[in-house]
Amino acid sequence: MEHHGWLHAVIGAMRFIHDSGAWGWAIFIGGYALCCLLFIPGSLLTIAAGAVYGFLGGSLLVLTGNGLGSVLCLLITRFFLRDWVARKIAASSRMRAIEKAVRHNDWKLVFLTRLSPVMPFSLINYSLGVTGISAWRFLLATQLGAVPATLVYVYIGTLIGNLARLGPEIRQHRPLEYAVQGAGLVVAIAVTVYVTRLASRALKTHLHE
Repeated sequence: MEHHGWLHAVIGAMRFIHDSGAWGWAIFIGGYALCCLLFIPGSLLTIAAGAVYGFLGGSLLVLTGNGLGSVLCLLITRFFLRDWVARKIAASSRMRAIEKAVRHNDWKLVFLTRLSPVMPFSLINYSLGVTGISAWRFLLATQLGAVPATLVYVYIGTLIGNLARLGPEIRQHRPLEYAVQGAGLVVAIAVTVYVTRLASRALKTHLHE
C-alpha cells in the first residue's frame, strides 16, 4: 500500500509536469538527474514517465535524465572529490576490483556494471570519476547498459497509464489486447533477467581476471 501511495503521488506530479509542455521536459530531466546525484532510486519515476508520456516519450526522457545525472556524478568526482572518493575505493575490495578492471577495458566494464546490479548505479558513477575513462565513452556505455531495465519499467508505466485512462466498462471489452500486452511484459522481464544474469557472470569473470 505504501508503494502504491508513492506511485500515485509521483504520477500526479508527472501529470503536472506533462501539462507544463517543454518546461515539463526540462523539469523531469533535471529531477531525474538530481535523483542520480542523491542516490535516490529512479524506478518509480521511470514507471510514472511511461504512465504519463507513453512508451517512446517516457523512455527518451528517462534515458536523457539518467545520462545527464551519471555524467554529472563522474565529473563531480573528477574535479572536486577525487581524493576523497579514491580513499573510499581503497577501503572497498569490490570497488578496487572494478576500478582496476576499468583501466584495461573501460567501455565494456562500464556497460556490464549497468546491466548487472553489482552495486548502486550512483555509487559506481561517482567511483568511476577516479578512472581515466572519457566522459563520452562513459556516457555511451552507461546509456546502452541502462536501456533494458528502462524499457521494462517504462512499459509497466505505459500499461498502468493506459488502464487508468480507460473506464472499467471499456477494459472489459478489450481483454485480448491487455492479455497480449501483459504477455509482452512477462517476456520483456524474462529477457531482462536473463541478460542481467549473463552480465553478472561476465562482470565477475573480468573482475577475477
